[in-house]
Amino acid sequence: MVAVTCLSTVAITPIADAKKGGEDAGKRLSDRAEITQLTYCYAEATDAIGRGDFATGKQTYKECFTPNADIKAYFPGEDPNGPPGVSAIGPEAYAVAVKGVFESAGYVSTQHLIGNVRIDLDGNHGTMTSYLSATHVLDPDGTIEVAHGTYFDTVVRTPQGWKIATRKLILLTFVRLEAPAP
Repeated sequence: MVAVTCLSTVAITPIADAKKGGEDAGKRLSDRAEITQLTYCYAEATDAIGRGDFATGKQTYKECFTPNADIKAYFPGEDPNGPPGVSAIGPEAYAVAVKGVFESAGYVSTQHLIGNVRIDLDGNHGTMTSYLSATHVLDPDGTIEVAHGTYFDTVVRTPQGWKIATRKLILLTFVRLEAPAP
């Protein structure tokens, strides 16, 4: 019996940061990590509201957004240049809007998954895009609504760290899947 062991070290640097180089590369990587956490923070807050924990969701949104963040959501078929299906200024108002949408739809829980996060920075400002795949549970025995979309964000560095200043969600799909008959 022959055993082969290989040990290697790999450094992974995002292409945009690798091209810039210099002393600030570490800071840019740190900024990107902090900004990426904002979209996960958003998903965590939304799912807290989705499971009925409004206070936690509202408080967590405050960690993600500036106090005057402009947040808009467009449902499938809505003109993304027209009036949004959901709109709010600030994290508290948005929490109330999300709660209203979830309660009127009859959701008992939600799960928002965020991926393909892309960040472009210019000093203390930047943009972030990310993809959404969300499950909205109507019936714990199986009936769900599944949504997919893209978030378009403007982010800013504040004294409290990076925050989302504007968020535009464009939903591509929203499909209801019924639970199979027992």
